[in-house]
Amino acid sequence: MPAFHTKTIESILEPVAQQVSRLVILHEEAEDGNAMPDLEKPVQAVSRAVTNLVKVGKETINSSDDNILRQDMPAALQRVERAAKLLEEASALLKDDPYSQPARKKLIEGARGL
Repeated sequence: MPAFHTKTIESILEPVAQQVSRLVILHEEAEDGNAMPDLEKPVQAVSRAVTNLVKVGKETINSSDDNILRQDMPAALQRVERAAKLLEEASALLKDDPYSQPARKKLIEGARGL
């Protein structure tokens, strides 16, 4: 894989990885019975990064001759989009109830999906 592809992929995935790591740390801190902080801004950052990742993924699909990539990538992109949606849902639920267990489960499921 050419170096520019690696740098491009790294620049797209790094913001997702940083924000997901931050969400996991916040969740771990809240496991001691503490309220979850407002996650709106970090979740928005994840959503923007995922939107960019999906855009680049779709462009890659359209320009690739790799049949396996063209076959498997759309489902992977859908899973990533669903994971980001779970984070958005968790953020909204936690804003209303910082102790919400269903919201915390969505948060973890979304983070795992990314």
